[in-house]
Amino acid sequence: MENTQIVLNTLIIVLMLAFAILITYDFCVGLVDLWDCQSQGSNSLPSKPNTEINNTLPYLKPVAKFVPVNTVRTKYLIMNTANNVDIESLQQLIQKLPQPRIRTAARRLGIADRVDGKYQKLAVLRTQIEAKLKTQPQQVERILNEIKVPAN
Repeated sequence: MENTQIVLNTLIIVLMLAFAILITYDFCVGLVDLWDCQSQGSNSLPSKPNTEINNTLPYLKPVAKFVPVNTVRTKYLIMNTANNVDIESLQQLIQKLPQPRIRTAARRLGIADRVDGKYQKLAVLRTQIEAKLKTQPQQVERILNEIKVPAN
């Protein structure tokens, strides 16, 4: 039993020494290769930078093309009533909504209510919903109207 243990200990020591020698040898060879590369190549920048790249593919060549665009002048400005969203009242509604409704609205708007498995704070969700309100007011209004608490 002791003889087997001595043999196994010796085998482990030999393997560790072999790995250490192999790592040291690889490190030395890498240093020699680096030294040879440094002596062969120069580190100075070229005197004239290569600003033009020769492209062999035709779709990569730059093309100067003038495209005329027709514009029509209008005499009257027509307001779109669908874009008239009462942002201030929606911001107040966002501040008054309870936690479950805020999280539901955030999920429906594509805002992650969990980050790394933890729930985001309500203030963060409210801020993100208000930011979404400025960019997509119709969508936020529709979702908030679907989930708002009915008045008693």
